[in-house]
Formats: sequence, structure tokens, C-alpha cells
Amino acid sequence: MSKVLLVVGHPDLSRSMANKALVDAVRELAHVTVHDLYATYPDFQIDVDAEQALLADHDVIVFQHPVFWYNTTPLLKQWQDKVFTLGWAFTLDGSPSRLAGKKAIVAVTAGVPADHYTPEGSNQATLETLLSNWHATLRLCQFDIQPMVKLYGTAFGLSDQDLTTAAKQYSELLAAFAA
Repeated sequence: MSKVLLVVGHPDLSRSMANKALVDAVRELAHVTVHDLYATYPDFQIDVDAEQALLADHDVIVFQHPVFWYNTTPLLKQWQDKVFTLGWAFTLDGSPSRLAGKKAIVAVTAGVPADHYTPEGSNQATLETLLSNWHATLRLCQFDIQPMVKLYGTAFGLSDQDLTTAAKQYSELLAAFAA
């Protein structure tokens, strides 16, 4: 059974509709550890050793956050800067990092509908293109990169049924790692 670490980077999970629904859908899975960065570090003082120990202890790392100005949230970005250190999270000589081979999933929520994230849409780019820094970071850290999980329209146009379906699919995805 693979142990899954869900690193949640939402500034106020209790007030979130979409991110909270996704987290709540997997919270009871025995092999999933939910790690809410904003609840753990309200002062933004990240305990790097504790975070690296959490990462080392899990096989699958899920990075979940809302899209903030085509990027991660501020604390999740700071977490990356502090925790993904040279010699631990990545190397420059090609030798294995401590994260090499672990599966990584980026799960994001976007306020606007999916058609905004197309070359023809208002953002003129896909989420994968706008968040390509994630792919580069995960590749450098030698993760086994899994497909991105995307939930669109969370601020405009997401029905209760759509949210329920997305939460169920998220739970099924993370539950599959228990096999």
C-alpha cells in the first residue's frame, strides 16, 4: 500500500467550497495524510526538517491548491523554496534525490470555467502551460509525474453535482494508491 501525503495550500480551507470538498472526500482514507500548510504554519515559519521527514515517509505526494494569479498560493510557494533544497530534493550531478521515483500529482482548482484555459480562451493558455513551473520543479526533483487534476469553474458555474462528482473522482484516484 502506498502512503499518500496531501499537501494542501489553500489560505482558508474552512471557507473554501471546492478545495474543502476535495479534502473532505479523502480525509477518511487510511493511507492518506492531509497536511494543511496554512493551518500548520499560520506564521509562515516552515519547519523544513519536519516537512522533509513527511515527504520521505510517503510514496505519493499530492500538491493541492487554488490557482492564484496563474501560480500557487504564497505559503505553498514559500514551502517549495524552503523544503526543496539542493542535495535533498534535487541534485545537479544526476544522482538520485530523496524524492526520486515518488509519484507526484498537482491538483488545482480554478475559479473560471475550462474554456478560459484554452489557447482561444481569455487566458490564451492551458493550465498546464500556465503552471509549467510545477512540471519543471517536479522533474528536477526526480518525481514520477502523474497527470494534473483540474477542477474548473469553482467561483463561477460549478454546480453542486459537478462538485460532488469531482470529489468522488478525487477520492477514487487517491484510493487507488491503497491497492
